[in-house]
Amino acid sequence: MSVFEQGVELVSRIRSADGKLQTKELLDVCRSVLPIVDKLGTGFSLVKYDVGGNIDRLAACAATKPEAYQADVFAMVRDDVAAGTHSDNSSVTKGLLWLKRAMEFIVALLDRLYTDPKVTLSQAASDTYYATLQKFHGWIVTGTFTVALKIVPSREDFFGKVGIQPGDQAALQQMHSFCTSFGAVLAEVQAFLAENGLDDPAKV
Repeated sequence: MSVFEQGVELVSRIRSADGKLQTKELLDVCRSVLPIVDKLGTGFSLVKYDVGGNIDRLAACAATKPEAYQADVFAMVRDDVAAGTHSDNSSVTKGLLWLKRAMEFIVALLDRLYTDPKVTLSQAASDTYYATLQKFHGWIVTGTFTVALKIVPSREDFFGKVGIQPGDQAALQQMHSFCTSFGAVLAEVQAFLAENGLDDPAKV
């Protein structure tokens, strides 16, 4: 099973029978994206580290009240807000926010590669970064990303590393299906955060 076939399968498990986003299943999808981040080159180690840290933060919180928090990822955030700790940089709310943002970046990058068969990976990554993450980054982090964006592999090498061979339209469609299905979940997370005033625009 390819990484994107696996991703689509994992996304299908996120929503429970009563329509809630389950924490472990959501984090499983995020973990499945880490090997893809790896294939973007060593410059993206910061993204991998950030994603991994936020996955661990959410998983640790979910383990404190597994029955409630596993069943609904937003339950953790509601309790975080009720406790007045949601604004802390180490809070579960900030963890979900930044995990969501990183996943949005990766999904948007993959979808750009799908919709524009001629764009280079470097150009697609740069365009996607400035359309998604850059507005939340100060000049130091932006500078770090600017360097990373210049040392990504070629489009062909990247596709080969994630199991998409030249002309393999079926594999490209699997990638697109993953982007579409997971993108819808991320949009739901974003809507929840925005509706509750938790989409913090502060730069890091």
